[in-house]
Amino acid sequence: MLMLSDKNVRSQATVTALILLLLIIVSQISVMWMAGDYKRNMIAHDAEIAGYLLGNGLDEQQIKMAITTQKTDADLRMGTVLLKDSGYDENTDNFLLPEIEGFRQKYALIALALSLSFSLLLLAVFSFFLWKQDKQLNDAGKKIQGFMDGDVSIRLEDSNEDRLSRFFAKVNTMATALTAHMEKEKNNRLFLKETISDISHQLKTPLAALQMYNEIILDEKTGNAVVDDFSQKSQRELLRMENLIQNLLKLAKLDAGTIELEKNMHRLSEFLEKCRSAYLTRAELENKKISLVCDQSIRLCLDKIWLSEALGNIIKNALDHTKATDSIEIYGEENRLSIEITVKDNGSGIHPEDIHHIFERFYRSRYSKDQQGIGIGLALSKSIIEKHGGTITVQSELGEGTVFHLVFPKLTNL
Repeated sequence: MLMLSDKNVRSQATVTALILLLLIIVSQISVMWMAGDYKRNMIAHDAEIAGYLLGNGLDEQQIKMAITTQKTDADLRMGTVLLKDSGYDENTDNFLLPEIEGFRQKYALIALALSLSFSLLLLAVFSFFLWKQDKQLNDAGKKIQGFMDGDVSIRLEDSNEDRLSRFFAKVNTMATALTAHMEKEKNNRLFLKETISDISHQLKTPLAALQMYNEIILDEKTGNAVVDDFSQKSQRELLRMENLIQNLLKLAKLDAGTIELEKNMHRLSEFLEKCRSAYLTRAELENKKISLVCDQSIRLCLDKIWLSEALGNIIKNALDHTKATDSIEIYGEENRLSIEITVKDNGSGIHPEDIHHIFERFYRSRYSKDQQGIGIGLALSKSIIEKHGGTITVQSELGEGTVFHLVFPKLTNL
């Protein structure tokens, strides 16, 4: 049978069979003891009757023959009728017959004691095997947790011949494959990091040269309106290209997992004020207002450089989609479970068709009036916020404005 291939099941079945065999032996011994006790009681009862008859003048020889000779069915019938007239038959209550009641109580207690003893023994055996299996599972759970915490050398004990060991062997095989995959992924990320670094240097060199050439042309002041106009346009496009390359490199590094955040506890109000200040000049030039409301006591564990990049992209997006006299409001709030940063504007809002796509890379809405955007800023913000253990969501109504919610659970803010 398939079940008997399990060592634990075989051991449990063997112990159970031995206990049942012992129960049979004890039961047979009990029956023999009961028969002997019944024999002694019957002889004592017959002796009492013989003594009673002898004391009342019956012939001694007749008493002996009455007790020791073989009885016939006729004797049984006559005796039954005689005793029944005295109210002594099989319907007589046991409590009226002290010998019978004592016999019943004695062996009822013996049977109860045996039943309880063997039941407890079987229960103890099953409990032992369940405890042993539970211990295996608990030990395995601790080792699996250790593996998940980063100790990839941990393996489960799979040297026994039971079903759990066979299952643990499959888990070990999976862990080995996963470790190999993790090592391969680590090497791939290292390769990607080095490739990104090489590409970065390769792109920066010609871009810096183009910027230098364009600045020389601008400084020449040729007096040619067409040349000056195209030089200004070239300068703007070069700056856009530099910004795009930098953002792409940052996003690629985040994807590759080569970024290690340097998170420290900071006063949230000070951090938000610095982010706000970086865009005040542009806001004043465009006749827009950026306000901040945040309690001084709120503290958040963050990487200042990277989270500034994420929040800055959101503020820039709000400036891009608001007009003169519009306002942008930044809030920092705290509750028992999380810390939330909210960026709200009363600008043009987001079209319903775009609301589910704004965090996708290079997504460009056909309804957007922003012709300069490249659709990567919000995707970069989302990656940075998630790297901090947070989430970002958006609410918007066309023509009414947009609200971004950045939520950081306190469990990850440690």
